[in-house]
Amino acid sequence: MKSVNKDIHQLAVNYFEGSISKDDERVLFDFVNENQHNINLFKNWEREWTASHQPQENMLLLWERLKCRISIQQNSVTYFSSSVSKVYRKKIWHCVSAVAAVFLIIFFSVSIYRTYLEKNQGAPFVFETHCAERSKVTLPDGTVVWLNAATTLSCPNDYNKKSRRVNLSGEAYFEVKKNEDIPFVVYAKDYPLLVKGTKFNVTAYPEEQVLTAALLEGLLQFGDDESGLMMHPDDIVTYNLSLNAKSIYSTDAKQFISWTEGRIEYDSITFDELFRRLSRQYDVDIVFTSERKTDKVLNISLNNGESITDVLDALSLIIPMTIERNGRTLTITLK
Repeated sequence: MKSVNKDIHQLAVNYFEGSISKDDERVLFDFVNENQHNINLFKNWEREWTASHQPQENMLLLWERLKCRISIQQNSVTYFSSSVSKVYRKKIWHCVSAVAAVFLIIFFSVSIYRTYLEKNQGAPFVFETHCAERSKVTLPDGTVVWLNAATTLSCPNDYNKKSRRVNLSGEAYFEVKKNEDIPFVVYAKDYPLLVKGTKFNVTAYPEEQVLTAALLEGLLQFGDDESGLMMHPDDIVTYNLSLNAKSIYSTDAKQFISWTEGRIEYDSITFDELFRRLSRQYDVDIVFTSERKTDKVLNISLNNGESITDVLDALSLIIPMTIERNGRTLTITLK
């Protein structure tokens, strides 16, 4: 038995190194699937191998993209009744349990990695969430990024070798690993934000004309030219692209990352911005029956545990309105 395990162990090493043949891969796969003991044995071999080998950064990015999709399934938000929520969570559980077994993920991720490198040499890595989804990504340099709903983050295939540049469309919270030799730069709406080990939130949805950065820790340069603004903790910078105008003010920046904890919490948020956030967070289409809007600025705190109907019913106590629902479409009439 020890001799058999020794032979299988060598096949596992070959697999981790990417040098295994198709026939040997099948033998290894059959062995792992025989029983729980073999699964545990394979997991131990994998831990031993990864402890003594530094994986390629491409592999780390690909692995994070796989985890991103699993994380999205776990963090997806429902938007109506509790009965719908139960069915949805059940579907999510089946989906996650189907891919969460460690040995299967390892097999799949390595196979995907090989195919990816063969077909996509030089292509950027892209992480994305849809409406009502959130996820968390760890980049090869240790930088952690939380992605809000309807967000796309891309980074080059050679990230962390000569540069640490990422492109953002949507909203993300960054906790950047400090590396003075390779500065971290976020491009949002083609506008650069230069970072030196810091925590900050960026909002840059394509349908909006305003780019917003909120700094929690460290330093952040908003722009890379002489007109760039140097931000300090609790500074908020907004850049109106249509007017080509920047503004900066100070407030508690933590409210800008409340979404990472499943909340919408703002000391001051406009009516339009709130409803855009609700639309993305709950994956609904919100339609107003007239162009008339309110100019109220709201102080608000909402939890994802509340359905969109609950949220709008509560808002109707502040802003008189009637709400009609037809599937994903919510029609609002202001009184």
